[in-house]
Amino acid sequence: MDKKTEGRREDILNEMRAINRLRQGIVSEQFYGTGNKKQGPYYVLQGYTGGKHWSKRVSRDKIDQVRSDISQSAHLKDLCQAFAEVTEQATIKQDCADSKKKARKQTEHVTRKPKRS
Repeated sequence: MDKKTEGRREDILNEMRAINRLRQGIVSEQFYGTGNKKQGPYYVLQGYTGGKHWSKRVSRDKIDQVRSDISQSAHLKDLCQAFAEVTEQATIKQDCADSKKKARKQTEHVTRKPKRS
């Protein structure tokens, strides 16, 4: 793997290491009551784990932090995708280089048939 690619992979890993808080799911803003008696909003963090739906109320004083944590989760997913892409491109590049080397070696080691006299 070349130094530029290895450096990019290391940069991505360092960004991942810097993430110290995250939450998965979405926040929905909900109200209760109808018409003039409508009250709220209150906030609910929702998601799926192991194929099961879960939800948890979030207090108003913590909603900004929860939204920031969710944003960090999305950022981590983007970093994982970038890491996978960089690594895959390096793999493809290495495979192409290896196949070219093998092709050259095969042609160099070809034995000729003995000449008939």
